Amino acid sequence: MKVSTSLNVFGSSISRLEAIRRCAAAGFQVLDMNYWDLQNEMLQICWSEEEAWAKEMRAYADQLGVRFTQMHGPVHGGTFTNLVTGLTLDSFVGLAERSLRSAAILGIPWVVFHPTDIAIDGKETYEEILDYNLNFYRRLIPVLEETGIGIALENGCSVQGYNRFFTVAEELAQLVDALDHRLIGACWDTGHAHVQKVNQVSAIKMLGDRLKATHIQDNDGVSDQHLLPYQGTIDWVELVGALKEIQYSGDFTYEAHNGVNKLPDGIRDAGLKYALELGNYVVSLEKEKG
Repeated sequence: MKVSTSLNVFGSSISRLEAIRRCAAAGFQVLDMNYWDLQNEMLQICWSEEEAWAKEMRAYADQLGVRFTQMHGPVHGGTFTNLVTGLTLDSFVGLAERSLRSAAILGIPWVVFHPTDIAIDGKETYEEILDYNLNFYRRLIPVLEETGIGIALENGCSVQGYNRFFTVAEELAQLVDALDHRLIGACWDTGHAHVQKVNQVSAIKMLGDRLKATHIQDNDGVSDQHLLPYQGTIDWVELVGALKEIQYSGDFTYEAHNGVNKLPDGIRDAGLKYALELGNYVVSLEKEKG
């Protein structure tokens, strides 16, 4: 496993090109392009402009000797009826398709998306929500096959009474299996699982080869804090052991921006170097035999 970081360690305070340069200078060889951070910007431009942007990002990453290996795709909203301002479901599908085409230019194999509830009132059954998500994500299959890019569906955590489902591995696996496509897998967010009090070792083993991407973050087990390992209370020896046991072949991808971007900018590059050194330490952990 290579240690990767989302570019959201810089938020929107600097350009994406500068974020790539600074992550590369800190020693990261693989990166996550957070399309979600750019969502409002992408809604204001046409595909030809986005295509030119993606080609510029790819050329600069190639020049610096770093690769993009994961993307957090656009987000429709808290639920399928509680949409981000300016979006309809149809316009979101169009944005999702564009993100997949940009991922292809960037050389990214897996783009992460959120399965969610239908509405915020929580009246739908699990079977209704499963069926809705199946029908929704099937709409992306033609573009998956056109581009060869996969989507990884992420475990959520319950917020304000919604996102009741797909927080546990059993439901996430059922969704992936029902979609039944080689370009559809799972993303495991360690922080979400910790808030949900999920046994992460069992969950990772259950997902097995469905697992294509990770969002690595720590927290106190109460709120979704997006911290670096050991800034919260996750057992990293057990978690990394499970990833190794299933022979997970993706990256150890930080979505731990609050462990770095809260720092003053003058010390943030040192924070990035520390984050990489810490990640390399974590992925080298071995369970004691006995």
